Amino acid sequence: MKVEPNRVGAFPFKKSDPQQRKKDFSEVQQPYTEEQVMQEANRCLLCGTPVCIDACPVLLDVRGMNEAVARGDFKTAYERIRETNPLIGVTARCCPQLQGLCEDACVLRWAGQPIGIGLIQRYVADWERKNRQQSPSTITNTGKNVAVIGAGPAGLAAAELLKRYGHNVVIYEELPQAGGTAWYGIPDYHLPKDVLLAEVDKIKEMGIEIKTGFKVGRDVTFSGLLDDNDAILIATGSKDPARLDTPGIELKGVYNGYNFLENVFVNGVQSYLQNPTFELGKEIIVIGGGDSALDCARTALRLSQGNVTIVYRRTENDMPADPIMLEEAKEEGVKFLFLAEPKAYEAQEGKAKVGDSKHVAFAVMNSMQLGGPDETGRRQPEPIPGGEFKMVCSSVLLAVGRSPNSFLTKEAGLKTGKKGSIEITDQFKTSIKNVFACGDVTTGDSLVVKAMASGREAAQRVHEYLMNIEDQHVSFYEKYYTENLYDRMLAGGKAGPPPD
Repeated sequence: MKVEPNRVGAFPFKKSDPQQRKKDFSEVQQPYTEEQVMQEANRCLLCGTPVCIDACPVLLDVRGMNEAVARGDFKTAYERIRETNPLIGVTARCCPQLQGLCEDACVLRWAGQPIGIGLIQRYVADWERKNRQQSPSTITNTGKNVAVIGAGPAGLAAAELLKRYGHNVVIYEELPQAGGTAWYGIPDYHLPKDVLLAEVDKIKEMGIEIKTGFKVGRDVTFSGLLDDNDAILIATGSKDPARLDTPGIELKGVYNGYNFLENVFVNGVQSYLQNPTFELGKEIIVIGGGDSALDCARTALRLSQGNVTIVYRRTENDMPADPIMLEEAKEEGVKFLFLAEPKAYEAQEGKAKVGDSKHVAFAVMNSMQLGGPDETGRRQPEPIPGGEFKMVCSSVLLAVGRSPNSFLTKEAGLKTGKKGSIEITDQFKTSIKNVFACGDVTTGDSLVVKAMASGREAAQRVHEYLMNIEDQHVSFYEKYYTENLYDRMLAGGKAGPPPD
């Protein structure tokens, strides 16, 4: 009897029981079995024009993966997708595939159900962790030295490609563990840290050194690092919290949500549980409508076992959050209040601890309505006159956006653009000679896979600059999909190392 992959609602995966999973940080989404993953991959039409690949920022070979998985050749499937993505287990879990990415582009979506690309990719990644495979080959050493500042997704992806081109690469990371947002900003129930650690170790095995706990501008000067290297690539991400001036925001118990996530996960959840540093209480409000707001809410729920409410100034349909994560949050009991925005935070006199005169006790909210469109085309939320109301709260987590990390920008004197981002040319060059930049520090907050794509593009430009071949720029799409023809894929061919 044919066994169909378990499908829950619109999403083709099993999930652990919400009443149990909200008590810990175990992974929510459950994997396919071998039989299920082969059957799911066999649904792929192997389109001659693979729009799923076009929709992937790192051009993951979805078609090639599915073709190999359908016949049980997981080694070939791994080699095909590892060619463009050094963090396949991470992105399999973290990409919102149905939001403008591969599954959203799958032609079968219009017939009812897209291929479960993320779960197939996850299976292949997990298979590789159990059956360790060789890393992609590298070109003969060029003698060129490149310093990559930041070991987040952009920096890791860039360093991996630069090493494959034969350059000597050292990554400098100020936190105690590599991974950036993927390490400290994505909870374990969504991305188990052993998955990330294994893929970082594979990158290290290629001969890339990662110096953690090492901050450029503190442990070494930027100018000194520039003197010792042929090029520097800055990939320090988004870390500066949005500056808000809401009255009462200085009260105890009003926390930056991104700092909250970093504190909980940077040294591991178990370490945090032994010495918790946030007084959450039992009535927690989270401000924001993106993935980070959901992560703050679901993490706070697990730590407090209290009541958690997400407050968002637009409607549910306007939320930029991944709909899968939204559904999971609702299953776990996270509450939502839409068309509301904080006007002020207030304390309450005469009570101790979380109710004292210096600790938040109430959030004064404005009821909102959607008015005309703003410069982005979205309808702008506006306060409803006389629509104020109060919410009791023991803590507030603010997850309303971050700006590019400004520390190194100021330290090095780099030219900046919108919202403090590092200004770069089309070749990823900054205002300082031999210095390049990529990822969220040039754009602001983005997806893990989009930061990786930026890192790879920047690494390509750094390589061409170092080898004096800037007039021979390589298009990744040409390299991976025009040169690596469809019938060559079926014959078992793969792209191999990057061209000289």
